[in-house]
Amino acid sequence: MSSPLVSIGFPVYNGEKSVERALQSILTQDFEDFELIISDNASTDSTGRVCEAYAKRDNRIHYFRNAKNIGVSPNHNRVFELSRGKYFAWMAHDVEHLPGMLNRCVREMNSASPPVVLVYPRCEQFDENGLAVGVGLPSIASNDPRPYRRLGTVIWRISYVTQHFGLFASEALRKTRLNGSYASSDYVLTAEIAMLGEIREIPEVLIRRRVEMQGGTKAVLHNKKAWTIWLDPRMEGRRFLLRMEERLAWEYVRSAWLLPLRPMDKLACMLAGPYVHYRRLLPCAIRTWRNKLGRVKHSPAG
Repeated sequence: MSSPLVSIGFPVYNGEKSVERALQSILTQDFEDFELIISDNASTDSTGRVCEAYAKRDNRIHYFRNAKNIGVSPNHNRVFELSRGKYFAWMAHDVEHLPGMLNRCVREMNSASPPVVLVYPRCEQFDENGLAVGVGLPSIASNDPRPYRRLGTVIWRISYVTQHFGLFASEALRKTRLNGSYASSDYVLTAEIAMLGEIREIPEVLIRRRVEMQGGTKAVLHNKKAWTIWLDPRMEGRRFLLRMEERLAWEYVRSAWLLPLRPMDKLACMLAGPYVHYRRLLPCAIRTWRNKLGRVKHSPAG
C-alpha cells in the first residue's frame, strides 16, 4: 500500500458533542491524498461509536482505541508514531478545517525549499458563547537562517499553539522529542521545530477552533500537578522540583543540546532559549511584585 502525502493525527477523548463536525470538515476538503489516524483515549461517551462508523465508510480513516486513558501527551505522540505521510498535522474534536485548508497548506509545503519544516494558517478561535478568543495573535513565522533567531521568535510570540494544526514535515518531527509529560511541552516542541528549520504562516483563516473557557483544559491549568497528570497519568506521585517557568527554561536548553545542530548553533540556542524565555516573563513578574507591594502598602496597620 502506497503512503499518503498527508497524515492527520486525531487524538480524542469524550468529544461526542463536536467530533462529527470535525470529521466532516476533513472529509469535505478538496484535497484527498491523506490518511486520518484516530486514537480514542478510552472515551466513556459515544465518541468511539461515531468514529468507528466513519472508519467503516472511508478506508482513509484508521480508528484505534486505547484500553485505558494514557494521557494527552502520549496520545498525541501515538497518532504521529502511527503515521506514514510525508507531511503531518494534528487535529482535535473542537477544531474545524475550513474549505481549502489542506490544499492550501500542501501547495505551500510543496513549493517551499527544504528548510521549511512547518506551514500553518491563521486560526479563528471562539468560546462557548461565540465570542472571539486570542484575537490578533502574533505570527511565529521566521525564515531567518540562524536557528537561535527562529527559536527566539517562537518563544517570544507563541500562545495557544494553534500552529500544530498546520502541516509539519514528518522528517523534522521525527528528530524532536514530540510532546513531553510536563506543562506547556507543546511550546518546547514548537521551539524544537523552529531550531530545525523555517516556519511559514499562511495569512488566511483556514482553521476554526472552539476554546473551552470553563472546564476541559482550563480546569487544570492553574494546578501544576493536576495539569501534569492530565497530560500523562504516569506522572502521578512524582515530585515536582522545578516551577513551570524553570522547567520550560531547562527544556529549551535540553532541546538545543539533543537536536542535530552544528556545535555553534547548539551553543547559541542553549543561551538564547532561557534568555528570551525569562525576558518574556519579566513584565508579568514586575506586575506581580507591584501588586504585592501595593497590597502591603495599603493594608491596615496590625
